[in-house]
Formats: sequence, C-alpha cells, structure tokens
Amino acid sequence: MSSSSPGPERVPTPPDVRAEAQRWVRRKRILYTILGIYAVLSIMWFAIDMADGTEDLWFYWPMLGVGVAVAVAAVILLGVGGLFGVDWEQRQIEHYLRQRHSTDKES
Repeated sequence: MSSSSPGPERVPTPPDVRAEAQRWVRRKRILYTILGIYAVLSIMWFAIDMADGTEDLWFYWPMLGVGVAVAVAAVILLGVGGLFGVDWEQRQIEHYLRQRHSTDKES
C-alpha cells in the first residue's frame, strides 16, 4: 500500500514570485468582473431595445462604446506584451538595479 497525501503538494516559491502571481490573479479577477458587468449591460441594452417596439436598433452602439473601454481595460490590466509588457518591466528593473549598483560602488 502506498500512502498518498490528502491534497496537492505546495511548490516552494520565492516571495517575489508569489507576490507577482497574486497581482496577476487579482488583475484577472478584476477583468472577469468587468467582463461580467459588460455582459449584463449588453443583455440589458438588448432587452430594452427589443421591448421598445420600434424598428430602429440601437443596442449595438452602447455595446460598441463600452466594448472599446473593456478592451482598453484588458490591455491595461493584463497587457499584451509589446512595448510595455512583462519583458519591458524586467528590462527596466534590471536597468535600475545596474544603475543603482554602479552609484552605490562610487559612493
């Protein structure tokens, strides 16, 4: 017989990696909340437009406007790489540390 642990084993992680993971999960939670609100608003606009009784459809205009804002929020929260992605942050951190290290040596 083999003994099995009751739950998944925790992988030891440095505090900075754990903090970065917590920030990432928090950003994802915020984005999912924004997407949920967007979905509810879209359904509401569609229902109001259909209940309106007119043949003019307008619900897609507010959906488009808020959709652009949601897309901007997604880029800000999660990033898409490119100019200001995670690699850029790492390069800036390394640049700052090199610069700080060289000024500390001179002092």
